[in-house]
Amino acid sequence: LRDVYTPGVARVCLAIQKDAQAALDFTALGRTVAIVTNGTAVLGLGNIGALAGLPVMEGKAALFADLVGINGVPILLEETQPARVADIVAAIATSFGAIQLEDFAAPECFEIEQLLQARLQKPVLHDDQHGTAVVTLAALINAARRSDVNLCHSTVGQIGLGAAGSGIVRLLRAYGVQRVLGTDRNPQAVARLIASGGEGVTLESLMQRADIVIATTGVKGLIRPQWVRKGQVILALSNPDPEIEPLVAHEQGAAFAADGKGINNLLAFPGLFKGALEARARRFSDAMLMAAADAIAALARGDELVPDPLDKALHEQVAAAVRAAAEPTAPA
Repeated sequence: LRDVYTPGVARVCLAIQKDAQAALDFTALGRTVAIVTNGTAVLGLGNIGALAGLPVMEGKAALFADLVGINGVPILLEETQPARVADIVAAIATSFGAIQLEDFAAPECFEIEQLLQARLQKPVLHDDQHGTAVVTLAALINAARRSDVNLCHSTVGQIGLGAAGSGIVRLLRAYGVQRVLGTDRNPQAVARLIASGGEGVTLESLMQRADIVIATTGVKGLIRPQWVRKGQVILALSNPDPEIEPLVAHEQGAAFAADGKGINNLLAFPGLFKGALEARARRFSDAMLMAAADAIAALARGDELVPDPLDKALHEQVAAAVRAAAEPTAPA
């Protein structure tokens, strides 16, 4: 008992007091992630509140534990103002090795993430933006390779410019995609796209012009079958119901079609966080996100755009890729 608790534990406390980095060696800090939500944008259910969103957070925690051995701790906030959310999360951040933001609505989610990234010297990631973007990029890498087209020279159309859609556009632009069309019922969302170098268009114009169509609107059946052009790639990612069923898109001539049940951020977030924690990275970089996408894409087999998300070996390989990409920016 004296080694586990008093008086022996005092030696560990003093070591951490002398060097804060020692907490990563002597405690579970480096294997613990806060899963933080205010429940304002839960799945396709919308603003159902933090408590109603708890089952999603508990599910994430269970997946963290089973797939990569990380302790995920759900944190429920009854707060929507970005500055106050950031204050609350920053005040408890010492308890965690990294912060996963989950199911925060746009546009507040962008400000919350930016505020926390500026204040904390540890990885902060809004999974709805960046986890979804990583898996989408992985799927598109494979779709482009198998169609013998250059992804960066393709015209990508993003339907829905909320958290997921904006995150996808941002990562695709960082990857090198040059032409991005976008549509959203919120003019401010379209304005953000234009400011980042994209082009705002109508839904029908996007379907007519885009080689690759990605939808993250939460609106079941939004894409009419007759709008699908032969050879298009269609990723209708809303859960629980997609904007168009993959089978219907295939019947209309799509070269590849998938929904959010397959193109799911479960493929990304366990390995992203394990890799970042093992590298002791201070933040997630685009290089880390793209390394994760490349690793996921490389593990797909046969006609799959992405591999099985429950394959534990997949998450270890994603973590290794993220860790390697993070090493140049890890703290001393």
